[in-house]
Amino acid sequence: MTDDHQISICTIPVQDYVRRIDQLVDIHLRAMDYPAETFHQRRQLWLANARKEGFHCVVALSHPSRSVPDPGRAAHRAVGVAYGFPGEPTSWWYREVRRGLIASGLPADRADELLADYDEISEIHVHPDAQGHGVGRALLEALLPHLRRPVAMLSTPEVPDEANAAWSLYRATGFHDVLRHFRFGADPRPFGILALDRD
Repeated sequence: MTDDHQISICTIPVQDYVRRIDQLVDIHLRAMDYPAETFHQRRQLWLANARKEGFHCVVALSHPSRSVPDPGRAAHRAVGVAYGFPGEPTSWWYREVRRGLIASGLPADRADELLADYDEISEIHVHPDAQGHGVGRALLEALLPHLRRPVAMLSTPEVPDEANAAWSLYRATGFHDVLRHFRFGADPRPFGILALDRD
């Protein structure tokens, strides 16, 4: 950041998340290189996620260096976001991952055991303009203490040789493979499903 601005990581309440929803979804689209026409569909999904029990969100705010970061102030611009919540068998992500595990040859009871007690890190994104400054790591470190289950799970797009910042961060944090080269029904790209054991 410039000398007169800095980035701070803040936990935000649901009402501030909802107030900033357009800005946060825009970060998501830019970071994941999704087309702009998916904005409204993603916005509805992100609003629905905020209603899940146990939802927690942290944001990276760019703000003047001499001011205290304030999620309620529109002038303090979000440049990163991460959120999660307890995984549930009724969720789309759970059903998709379970499908992938069984298709990979894992018995159904073993798949159910793997998914029995986890928190889903649903999203973690940094605006391209703010990448390369440790913001993603700071977001993940701030979010994890809010997640109470013994396993945290996430999905991330596959890249050759795991050679990007996201994969480097997850490996350095201790995430291990659960399922590789999996295709969700809503995205043509292959994803890795990773887990962090926390007990």
